[in-house]
Amino acid sequence: MGFGVERPAFLPRARMGAVKRTFRTLDEARRLVAVSRGDEPADLLITGASVLNVYSGELLPATVAVAGGRVAYVGARAPAPGLRTTVLDARGRVLVPGYVDPHAHPQAMFTPDEFARAVLPLGTTAVVADTLPLLVLAEPGRDAAAMDALAALPLRFFWFLRLHGQSHSPSEARITDERLTALVAREEVRTVGEVTRWARVYAGDETLLRRMHAGLAAGRRVEGHAPGASGDRVQVLAAAGVSADHEAITAAQALDRLRAGLYVMLRHGSLRPDLPALAPLASAARAFSGRLMLTPDGPSAPFIRDHGYLDHVLGVAMAHGIDPVAAYQMATLNPATYYGLDEEHGGIAPGRRADILLLESLERPRPETVIAGGVIVARDGRLAVEIPRLPWGEWLRPYAPGGWRPGPEVFALDGLPSPVPAMHMENAVIATRRDVALDAARAGDGLPPGVLRLVLLDPAGEWRCRTLLSGFADDLGGLASSYNAGAGLYVLGRRSADMAAAAARVLEMGGGIALAEGGTVRFAFPLNVGGLMSDRSMAEVAAAVETLTALLRPRGYRHHDIGYSLLFLGFDGLPYVRLTYRGVWDVVAGEALLPREAL
Repeated sequence: MGFGVERPAFLPRARMGAVKRTFRTLDEARRLVAVSRGDEPADLLITGASVLNVYSGELLPATVAVAGGRVAYVGARAPAPGLRTTVLDARGRVLVPGYVDPHAHPQAMFTPDEFARAVLPLGTTAVVADTLPLLVLAEPGRDAAAMDALAALPLRFFWFLRLHGQSHSPSEARITDERLTALVAREEVRTVGEVTRWARVYAGDETLLRRMHAGLAAGRRVEGHAPGASGDRVQVLAAAGVSADHEAITAAQALDRLRAGLYVMLRHGSLRPDLPALAPLASAARAFSGRLMLTPDGPSAPFIRDHGYLDHVLGVAMAHGIDPVAAYQMATLNPATYYGLDEEHGGIAPGRRADILLLESLERPRPETVIAGGVIVARDGRLAVEIPRLPWGEWLRPYAPGGWRPGPEVFALDGLPSPVPAMHMENAVIATRRDVALDAARAGDGLPPGVLRLVLLDPAGEWRCRTLLSGFADDLGGLASSYNAGAGLYVLGRRSADMAAAAARVLEMGGGIALAEGGTVRFAFPLNVGGLMSDRSMAEVAAAVETLTALLRPRGYRHHDIGYSLLFLGFDGLPYVRLTYRGVWDVVAGEALLPREAL
């Protein structure tokens, strides 16, 4: 039976909460009981602190005893340490649970293991992460090997299982019913989605409805992604089975989602810093409803370096009036409960995994010490444990295994109609239609000022899609990027020779971003892990993004996030016009304005 059958017999019907709360052995369960009673010594005692009890909403003085990586006791008694007990004096400090990100994209030009190295010292100890790069870049079976390797890290990885691609492309054929069936059965896959094609769900698309139903039948949630959806449309999405949404950008939109029975993730990150507008929603009873969560939603490397991760989001939430206890619940207990993980994560209580942060105060959410699974993993913002570098080359397809390189003629305007159905970038991610008339008398092969050529290429040289782009930069020789949602090579600029040079460099690097002007490559950074990620450090990725942005500013780039500007050129779940494998795509009309061309 396939993933899309009406009632999947291969999956048990289960309530959300299918993560089994089991100990490795009966002896370990007995030891937790003995340590909790005080009959045996703990592995770790944390003394002198106040503990934020996210279940009762209280801040109480308590000693915390940990055994076998789990909390055994939280209370006023002071258990005696043993010879091998580590005693952590936390006088004057506050203990809070490790932060849980309900919607993570740990592949924003960096690898998931590098992401773990960056966010674990900032207090995030568990994430529910995007599977899309694994689905489109890894062979079936190798995705599971990558998940197994990540499961061994001190940062706990759970997953949201994509049901379709982020742009129609040949790679989307790898997301099959059979593959989804195998992955949804994994315990750490907690939800299906995010369903970025929400308009297709609204229209009753049979394939999406069946795949969503199969996820629900497996006891999983369904993650939505409905930017701009009205309250009435959100009602339809809820009727289809959508459980949550993170795309509200106003308090009114968030309230529409709550009224439809959805959980709401309040977003604040490099893509959209929305909390100042959303915070008024989290007042009075709604703040403590358990239906609200916090997420940075895939921030860039410079954002993580300069601001932080969930620790930063918590600080912004409190600065904009959200009650501190409610804010911490939104970053710990609420996401854990939503995903059925609250018997393991989200609180400091007996039996839970000992993910504990030592803070100077609730008002300062950046931790001084991070404990994950009962082990001190970070102090003062630095890792105290080794996180191995994972062999991504063993699991993911190479980006450009062939030797094809495009010549300048590939980027010529020959054959395009005039006016050209073209894209205009309103901001870093939204593109509207703004047609451009060609005039051979103008410089740049007939391009008006501020208009660039935009070409999507098959890395193997079999096809191309062409249009024109305004609102990105005023003047640019050639910029090529494999970092995108379309599984191809995007090349933009005004001069064909520079575009060809930039594209050639990206293909030679096996993926990446390159900028060329005057026949010289001025910038090149490899994304040699599937064309989407670099095997370099977070600091190196952040520096590269900054360098590229600094090069583009004098050329008229005016938006706030170059990574998302490039990533979303082909993302056909966002309005209004995109360049995709199907050609210049009108998202609202659902039709190609210019078709794909064979090379």
